[in-house]
Amino acid sequence: MDIEYNISARILAKGGTIKVPADEILGGVRPADFTADALAAYCCEASSRNTCKVYAWLDREEYGNANVFNGGSDYEVVNEVCTLCICDNGVVILRERTDHWNEKIDEVL
Repeated sequence: MDIEYNISARILAKGGTIKVPADEILGGVRPADFTADALAAYCCEASSRNTCKVYAWLDREEYGNANVFNGGSDYEVVNEVCTLCICDNGVVILRERTDHWNEKIDEVL
């Protein structure tokens, strides 16, 4: 089974949206060891530092064999957990965990 991580953030600064890469958010921690609390802490800190709204997310997809209708199998996402945190000026305004890609992220992509 393979696991894929999508970790990113968007800082909605006055001068425009800034894309934050995963390695800056992770701060040296492996994606598998990064927690929702660490994501929220990063989001709040970045929001406070930039005095604006910040979206940060951690999407974890497990790939494996899934049965298909014809009796065969297909290698696809069999489990997904997506954590989204939105902070505004250092205050958490949304923190949620879903079992699919959170479409609220699409607002800033």
